[in-house]
Amino acid sequence: MRARRRAITIRGFTLIEMMMSLGCGSLILAAVVAAGVCLQRSFAAVESYSVSQGDQLRVQDYIAMDSRRAAWGSITGLTGNTPAVDNGSWSGGAWVHDATKPVALLLTIPTYYDSNGNAQAPQYSSGNIVYGSSGGTTSISYYQNGSSIMRQVGTSSTVCTSGQTWTNCAKAIATNVYDFSVTPPSQASINADTVSYSITFSPIFISKLYSSSSASVQGTTIYANTFLRNPDARRTVNNNY
Repeated sequence: MRARRRAITIRGFTLIEMMMSLGCGSLILAAVVAAGVCLQRSFAAVESYSVSQGDQLRVQDYIAMDSRRAAWGSITGLTGNTPAVDNGSWSGGAWVHDATKPVALLLTIPTYYDSNGNAQAPQYSSGNIVYGSSGGTTSISYYQNGSSIMRQVGTSSTVCTSGQTWTNCAKAIATNVYDFSVTPPSQASINADTVSYSITFSPIFISKLYSSSSASVQGTTIYANTFLRNPDARRTVNNNY
């Protein structure tokens, strides 16, 4: 009988030991979950910062590129020549002034690419360098659409479809934008030969959106001045340089 009793003896955790084990396991699991959430938030913050920095650099690069190669030119429906700044929108291939519309930076550049997106070779014609057989120009527009900065090539504000050549359509080059302000060069002054603008980006990694009335939430504003390299773009109203 004694041998039999020793054989059926079963060892295990007591109730107190089981409760302690569950408590310690729960604490460890909670610590792991909290660490995972912190890592995810940190990753999201870094990613948001990188996206915002990329948008800021991209929009500055595009505006600087087009402003530096801007030429003296006119746009149908626009009073004066480009570079110019006006409130309005494109309609039927012409610019229509409308004070209720967002402000836009309007530029005219040589037609470096044909309708298929292929580069056109430069040619010397009548003392000027032209591109392609016709030596025409292309209108470039920058304006805010909702929370995006759009770069439009041509006179159609239709958003470019996926894979479409960036010709006669618009693409968003920056997102999460709160405000876009631009000052045109004064073509009546020989010393005013830069395009000045500012863009305010709303902070991404917060639950409350930026607004001018929300002093506790600070947006990021970038300021830039781009020198007009093309002498034609710096021409004054008296055609002096």
